[in-house]
Amino acid sequence: MKTLLIPLKIKDTESVNWSKALAAYLKRSYGSSAWSQFFDTKLAEDLDHLRDNANGTLAPEALLEQNFLYYAFLEQLHLRLGNNSTQLKLEFTWYDASYTSQSASQKYTQRTVAFEKSSVLYNVGALMTQVAKDKLESDIKASIAYMSKAFGVFQYLSENFLNSPSVDLQAENTSLLADICHAEAQELFLLKVINGSDVTKHASLIAKLSLMASSIYQKILDMFNGDADTDTPETSYGEPKWKSIISCKCFVYKSISAYNNGLALEQAGRFGEAIGFLQLANDFIISAMAQKLYVKDSIDLESIKSLITDKQKTLIKDNDFIYHDSVPPSISMESVKSMDAVKIQTLPQQLEAYMEKVTEPADALFKGIIPMEVYEKESIYSEQKAALLRKELDVADTADWEYSSFIEFTTLPKLLRDLRDTYTMNGRKSSNGNPQLSIMRDQVRSWSNSVRSSPYNDVESQMKLIIEKRKRVLELLALSPSENKENAVKLKSSLVAASKSDEKLFSFVEPYRHEINLLKSSDALMRKWDQLSSLQSQEPSLLDIDDTKNEEILSKIGHISEQHEKLKVLKDERLRIVQDLKRDVNEDDITNLIIMKRGASEASLKQLFEKELEKFKPLSTRIEATIFKQNSIINAIKISLDELFKLTGVNEDASESDPNSLERNDLYKKLNQAFTSFSVFANDLPKGLNFYDALLKMTSDLASSSSAKRSGDELKIIPPPRQMETDFRQLNLSESSNEGQFRAPTGAGLPPVPPRTYSGDSAIGLNPEHAVPPIPPKRQAYGLAGLMSGGAQSDNQALEQNPTSFYNNPSVFDESLYSRYSG
Repeated sequence: MKTLLIPLKIKDTESVNWSKALAAYLKRSYGSSAWSQFFDTKLAEDLDHLRDNANGTLAPEALLEQNFLYYAFLEQLHLRLGNNSTQLKLEFTWYDASYTSQSASQKYTQRTVAFEKSSVLYNVGALMTQVAKDKLESDIKASIAYMSKAFGVFQYLSENFLNSPSVDLQAENTSLLADICHAEAQELFLLKVINGSDVTKHASLIAKLSLMASSIYQKILDMFNGDADTDTPETSYGEPKWKSIISCKCFVYKSISAYNNGLALEQAGRFGEAIGFLQLANDFIISAMAQKLYVKDSIDLESIKSLITDKQKTLIKDNDFIYHDSVPPSISMESVKSMDAVKIQTLPQQLEAYMEKVTEPADALFKGIIPMEVYEKESIYSEQKAALLRKELDVADTADWEYSSFIEFTTLPKLLRDLRDTYTMNGRKSSNGNPQLSIMRDQVRSWSNSVRSSPYNDVESQMKLIIEKRKRVLELLALSPSENKENAVKLKSSLVAASKSDEKLFSFVEPYRHEINLLKSSDALMRKWDQLSSLQSQEPSLLDIDDTKNEEILSKIGHISEQHEKLKVLKDERLRIVQDLKRDVNEDDITNLIIMKRGASEASLKQLFEKELEKFKPLSTRIEATIFKQNSIINAIKISLDELFKLTGVNEDASESDPNSLERNDLYKKLNQAFTSFSVFANDLPKGLNFYDALLKMTSDLASSSSAKRSGDELKIIPPPRQMETDFRQLNLSESSNEGQFRAPTGAGLPPVPPRTYSGDSAIGLNPEHAVPPIPPKRQAYGLAGLMSGGAQSDNQALEQNPTSFYNNPSVFDESLYSRYSG
């Protein structure tokens, strides 16, 4: 059995210049100097060429491939532009398919990519029906697949493009074409079964498939005829002969369904009902023959009628002579169940392979067309990447600090070198002395260099300078007239508050004046140090040298050296991993992925970002591994060092053979405490000096303004209130966390300084392991900042624990708190 497929024609169009339109859009967006870096001339020309091929004179199968590729490019562009495609200022002109002479002349022009997409999709569906027709004789299975795809394309058109000006693309017409493709796909599947072997065994199946095909054709026929009950107008789309063909097929497949259901009933022994369905099949085929004009060359209606008539006669005869089964007075097709054998292939499923194929060239061609919402979503992802990178960098920096802190704390390379030299000279200890003593000497020299280079190492002169500035302020305040009494009182209050801060700052260095002076004099310091260390540098007695442990000591030193090398390798490896992570984060670009997911919900985007961030997890894991291994090695080195010191007996030697060790260690401790206190003093003193300078300037301006008023030259030298406010704000010293304090010396008419004690001083012990380690990055706290506990504090508590916080109080420098100088 054969059939006739309704021929669908493709739409015609006018040429489009994509190259010119894209270049003009990029020039408007990026300017004449930068647009070219976003424009690929070859790809734009290839797109023009692809569109020409898609609307050319190739074979239907080749045209279908070109149209799919072109549509994939349009879909990529639509993902970027959305409803703003009119910004391209590109006109798309299409003609209706030429089913009639009138429709062929209908021309429509729009500037939206949606119109171009819908027109191309129409041609894709029409081309699929043409390819299905070409393959009908050679490969009916492929023909069924193409017709199912055409069904999916036209259904997508009917559901997603609702306001097209073109008659071809109106929803009711594309829905009609979708039903035609559905019916023909069902029909082709049915013919495949009918034309197969042992057709009588599949009578029930054929009946169900035929009834489904007939039902779909009936639905299409109702669309052509309209429905008076629901005021549905008649459909006049397509060629006039379509209605006749569809009507004929509707009756043919009703007839085939009834005939095969009759055969199935006969096989079940229900002969009376079988005769009734055969009579119904005969009636349907007679109705179909009335519409046979356009199908008579494809569907042999006469043969179908003869087959039904012969079977009916035979079954009636057998029933009369053999079965004597009663024939029902009325037979209905409602007792037959229909079966839809067509599995629709949706457009996204069909388009998936083509979208993947054009992704790379489309990204290059449209890289300058990025929607603002995509930038916004990408910025969210970029911030998440940055947060991840910051976290990993902080972790790596902390690990690097721990490494540097440990090495500086133990002076490990020098310590190992000195110990190795000590125990490798002719198999016995060298006369270089205790390596610990050498480390302490270097530290003392370093402190001395720092104090000598400080411009504030003369504490006495700094005290005098503070006193002079305060006296000068008081003298100028005394000159202020009575009308400026309020200003003078407030300035004096600031001076008193500053004095309280003075007291505490100078109290830091007062107990260590002798040690600071010693640190200032490098020669005297080193002479005293050498005096206390002289016994250590003497040649040890050969009788006191124990060579029995040399080999074990050197083995232990070698093991620690190996561990030290592993530490350096781990640090270098971590640095490489961090660099790789930075590079991967900077190069990571999911713009195209966000474009493809445009319109996704926030929850979906969140899941997408989390999934994308997983790609950095291997590098993060490697950083964690280096840190874990580093901590393990550092702990192992600490244990080994402790064993080494016990083995070498360094501490025992120092306590037994060096009577100056206690005095020397006490000096080392005092110098350490003096240096720590001086560091606080030198760091915070400039803040107080700057404050006094500002206070001096304000009191001088106040006195000058009063003098100017008395001389009649009003306001000429009065600083503007805003200028004064600017001066105050420039004195805000709160940008640094290096809080300290100073106090004024007693005398000079000032109240005596009350004694103060400070807890929590970071005293440095006698051995290297007791030294204060370097402060980690981003956690620095100078002066009393390291001694302060967190939490809210009262003003007095804050001043007591953080003396120079007075200078960080914005109200001190707020001009609005003072009355204006002029009356």
